[in-house]
Amino acid sequence: MVNHDDFKIWLNKTVKKLGGHSACCIRLDDPNFKEAVYKNNKIVSKWIDQGMHGEMEYLKKMLPEKSEPWKTFPGAKAVIVVIFTNSWGDPKAKHPFPKIKNDSLVGYISSYAREIDYHIKGQQILSELSKLIGRKINAITAIDTKPVYERLFATYGGLGIIGPNDLLRVPDRTNVRVFIGSLFVDVDLPSVIHDPKMPFNCNDCMACIKNCPTNAIYPGKPINALKCISYLTIEKRSILNKFEGEMIEDWIFGCDLCSNVCPPREKNDSRIPVDLEWLFKSSSGSLKKLIKNNATSYAGVTQLRKNAIIVLKNKKNKKANNLIDWVKNNSKSKLILDQISAW
Repeated sequence: MVNHDDFKIWLNKTVKKLGGHSACCIRLDDPNFKEAVYKNNKIVSKWIDQGMHGEMEYLKKMLPEKSEPWKTFPGAKAVIVVIFTNSWGDPKAKHPFPKIKNDSLVGYISSYAREIDYHIKGQQILSELSKLIGRKINAITAIDTKPVYERLFATYGGLGIIGPNDLLRVPDRTNVRVFIGSLFVDVDLPSVIHDPKMPFNCNDCMACIKNCPTNAIYPGKPINALKCISYLTIEKRSILNKFEGEMIEDWIFGCDLCSNVCPPREKNDSRIPVDLEWLFKSSSGSLKKLIKNNATSYAGVTQLRKNAIIVLKNKKNKKANNLIDWVKNNSKSKLILDQISAW
C-alpha cells in the first residue's frame, strides 16, 4: 500500500494544482464507512417514501445502487472525493447569456451556472487525477449523475459539514458554494480523512432557513424538495400549479437564496439575468447551441421557457402579458402552451 503521509501530501497538492479545492480518500472496506452508508440509506428511503423527492424518480431508481457502493463499483478499492468551486458566486465569472437592456423583462438563473458546466469541470479534474496516480488503473468518475452519495462521502472524509439546506459547507470558505466529484479506483490506497475545523456551527446561524421564501428547509430534517425553487425550476418537468408558480418568483433556473446568505454573506448579486423576450424569440437551435456547455443545458430550452412563462405571469404587467400573448400565438410547444393556460 502507498505510504499514508506521502499520499496525503501528494493528494492535497495535486488536487489544488488541478483546480480543485480539497480532497479526501475513503477505503471501501472501511467498516465505519459502511455503517455510515447504511444509516444514510434509512434516511433517504424514508424521505422518498414520504414523496419528498417529487418527480425525481431517478433518485428512487438509483437508491439500490447508492446503498452499497462497494458492489456498484466492483473492483474499486477506494474512492477519492474532490470538491471544487467552478467560480460559483463570482459575479465576474463568464456565462453565455447576452447582456440585458434596462427595460428588459428579466428572469434569473442561479449563479452556479457561470463558467463551464460544473460536470465538465469536475470530469476534467478527476480525469487528470486518475492519470497522475502513478500506474495504469481502472477508474470511474462520478459527477452528480452516477449513483453516489456525494455529500455523505465528502462529510465522512472530513471535507466539511452539511448545512440545513443540504449543501456542503467547507471550513475555509465558510460557505456552501462547492461541487463534489468522486473517483473510484482499483488501487490499494490509504484512507485520508480530515477533521474539519468549522468557524461556527450552523445552529448558531440558521440564515439559510430564514432566507428561504418557501419554507423548504427545516432544522434537522432533509429538505422538502416539493417546496424548493431549484427543484421546481429544474427537476419538475410537468406543469406548475399557481401555488408552485408563485413560489418560483422570478427564477427560471435554480435559486441562490439559501446559499448566498451563508457567511460570509454575498456582497454582490451574482445571479444571471436573462431577457425573457430574447429567450422566447430566439430560435431553439441557437439557444441549444448557446447553452451546450452550460449547467442550464440539463434543463433544456423548453424547461427554461416554461419557467419564463410563470415569471411573466408573476410580473402582472402589460408588457409581460403582451409577451405571453406572443408566445401563445407563436409557440408550438404543448408544454409551454399548457403552462400558459394552467392558471
